[in-house]
Amino acid sequence: MAPRPSLLLRLAGGLETRPVKLALSLLILVSVLPIQGLEDELRPYFLGIFGVELLLRAALLRERGRDRSRLDVLLFAFDVIAWLSFLPLERLLDAHAAHALPVLRLSRLFLLLRFTREIAIDLYAIMTRRELLEQFGLVTLAVWGLAFGASVLLSHLAIPHDYDGRGPVPDTGFLDRIWWSFRQLESADNLVANLHVHPIVAVISLGLTMVGVFVTSFIIGIGANVVDQVVRAARRRPVGYAGHALVIGPVHEAEMLVQEFVRLYERHRSLRSIRLSELWLWLLRRGPAPTRHALPRMALLGAEDDPPAYLYAPSMRWVVYRKGDSAQPEALDLVGAAGAKRALILARHDAGPDADALTAMALSSFRTQNRRGHVFVEVQETRNRDLIQAVGGPGTYPLDMQRFLGLFLCQHLITPGVESLYTDLMTADGSEFYTHVFLGADEARAVAALGEGPGGEISFSRMARAAHEKSVILAGVFLGDEVPERREGELVPVEGLVQWLNPLLDPPAGSPAWALGARAGRVPARRLRGLIGVSATYAPLRRYGRELLMGRGVAAVVDAARVADGAEAARAWTEAWAATLSRRRSHLERVLIVGYSPALPSLLHALAQFVPGIEVTLVLGERGDERMPLADRLASLGMTLAPDGPPPGTDGAALSLPRGGRAIVYTQRGHDLASLAVRCAARGAPASAAVFLSEPEGLDRDARTAMRLIRFARALESRELAHGGRLHVLAEFSSVAKGEHVRSLLDAGRCGFAGPDRLRLSLVSTERIKNYFMVHSAFVPGVTTLYEELLGDGGQDLVRIEARPLVAAEQAERARGAIGFDDLRAALEPRGAVPVALERDDGTVLLNPEPGSTLALARIRAVYALARSQDLEVEGDRPARESDGGDAARAEQAPPISA
Repeated sequence: MAPRPSLLLRLAGGLETRPVKLALSLLILVSVLPIQGLEDELRPYFLGIFGVELLLRAALLRERGRDRSRLDVLLFAFDVIAWLSFLPLERLLDAHAAHALPVLRLSRLFLLLRFTREIAIDLYAIMTRRELLEQFGLVTLAVWGLAFGASVLLSHLAIPHDYDGRGPVPDTGFLDRIWWSFRQLESADNLVANLHVHPIVAVISLGLTMVGVFVTSFIIGIGANVVDQVVRAARRRPVGYAGHALVIGPVHEAEMLVQEFVRLYERHRSLRSIRLSELWLWLLRRGPAPTRHALPRMALLGAEDDPPAYLYAPSMRWVVYRKGDSAQPEALDLVGAAGAKRALILARHDAGPDADALTAMALSSFRTQNRRGHVFVEVQETRNRDLIQAVGGPGTYPLDMQRFLGLFLCQHLITPGVESLYTDLMTADGSEFYTHVFLGADEARAVAALGEGPGGEISFSRMARAAHEKSVILAGVFLGDEVPERREGELVPVEGLVQWLNPLLDPPAGSPAWALGARAGRVPARRLRGLIGVSATYAPLRRYGRELLMGRGVAAVVDAARVADGAEAARAWTEAWAATLSRRRSHLERVLIVGYSPALPSLLHALAQFVPGIEVTLVLGERGDERMPLADRLASLGMTLAPDGPPPGTDGAALSLPRGGRAIVYTQRGHDLASLAVRCAARGAPASAAVFLSEPEGLDRDARTAMRLIRFARALESRELAHGGRLHVLAEFSSVAKGEHVRSLLDAGRCGFAGPDRLRLSLVSTERIKNYFMVHSAFVPGVTTLYEELLGDGGQDLVRIEARPLVAAEQAERARGAIGFDDLRAALEPRGAVPVALERDDGTVLLNPEPGSTLALARIRAVYALARSQDLEVEGDRPARESDGGDAARAEQAPPISA
């Protein structure tokens, strides 16, 4: 480990910070203001301030030793001269020598060059290049040659004219004629005012002026070239950032990702300053030390010369771009890789099977310079996750985006209506999942002191109630034996921490959380290391975490005797209504999938895991413009063609899926894939759902998806394709706004459905979800593992639960009732569910309602909750027991709620 620099050198390093540079520049300008008596009044302060600066710069110069440049020595000499100019030398010198003092004082202005030294050095290097010197020499020679020739001609002809502005006097000399000729070249304003002059003078003036216009244009062109080279040279300088975010890869295609990053930072702008109340409590030793977050500084490293066009937006002022090879140390130096807190390494989608290899190379180069920063790596192939993890080591998080997107699409199919929740949950506009980790031994002791009883446990129910008062839905906690420590310049560590989602339920027996003492409803205080919650920003969860550290984050036990009659009645009504909530199984049996995207293998596998015996009709096309050949696409699905064998074609080929599922794969060479899909789907029973994937190739992938949807709708309208009474159409778009017009074309009535609710169209922007997930993973510690559990199989789920149909009397009572979200939370606790959102009758989702707010019961269509899906299913909807240990078998083996 490098030795810590001395205090003097650390103070000297502060001279290069922007605020100090600005302050010194202002002092220099003030010191040369020609205001009577100003310098005499401020001279002692100038001597002290610039004396300290001189001392610090001497220390820096000595530290650099032989590495110091001649410019550093020259600037230090001017520092000494400028400091001497503040001494009262006029009292020591005679009157004749004192006249030189103003010149000595003006030398201070030269010090301003220090604060623009990088630009000055670049400008000097550019201006002294051979080609530019030749161009300047040519212009200079042409201008003065023309001026000399014109003056010689005028002198020999002895033509009288007002050459010097004093009138046509006979003593006009040769130099006056040269200066007159030069002024004709310099500006068109100097052209003779009228034609009442000698004809030769008029002709020479006009000719010199016309030539001067071309010379000026030439000079402007040289100047523009110089400015362009200065700008390009500035892009080759290191960014000078520390503790920033770094994005490496095809950043020109990552506009959505960078925008999400900036928007997320902007939403948390309140965290950039320290609250006075937090500072006061800390000074009184009643609260933890206040913290602040840095500005949203970002650096992008790409392969193109010009920066992305989106960087010129006003919100991107803290984002800088540098060009370079991500595997080269010199390029990483340009973006300050050694000082970056977090880095996102994007995959090159045009690299085909080599994408992960290029990503691993970039990761390896980054790790040679930065071992402490957290790195989030986009992985194209699931099997390479462990390799990427091994290359990056601790603090590296491989993001298997294609698997994540496949699971995400599967959730939309097995839980119809969940798209509204995810639209709010996975964009920077609504509430999101955030985590808060308790750092250091002091915070660990403060949390441990909250434990009650012989086991030192905290009631999760009371924690959740107190958190909701702070606008936080507490969804889980982090447990661990080790106390996480955050070193200076690093992100919050989550390695070694165990995630426990929905502490209302026991974790699986034998799991790490179970071994740490996690039991349903009871959180071991000695091992509590962090919080997981849903909130509008990180600030409310952080505020609740501080409340816990101050001993105020656990709500008091409710005394039933003190509850008002009205509140007790409302709570009883809420409990009765919540008891009718249950999860309706989607009855997904047959799915039609049109098109191929990299998420398709994960989607097929997830469907087979969640829906035993699923039947899938898969239609793939071969247009000739695909990045991935048809044989490779089929191989990614687990179907291998013979070396000379034909593709499945319109006859189809069967593909076995896990848990008794089956897919029939059809292929076609051509463009009209939707028509083939209609013909293939018509061969079997009606599909429960149709999925249109956005293929990455093509001039406009969204236009292609929209055309396939329109043709599919026409087939339903013409009864060419039969339906089973209900149909869920899921369409993947890069931009959902571009696909909204299709919604009006897919009309339930024209397609033969009994009602609008029988034909559901879900438009999903996986591109936006992917970018937001990557940004959120880099911004929120531990959120990657959280979504792995939510979207995967076997853990907690985000379920949609509905109330059973009511009889007439109950409907009348429901029309008059209203519920509070906190009452609903308490009512669902015995069933092991944590509500997070309400779906209203107009289809909108209210995520994380405000504390104390109520909503008319008649307006609530469904509740979204964190729970085990099998615990909330209607008994008749549960799938039959399978011989291979399917859903029913796993439901019986699921850990119960502890008594």
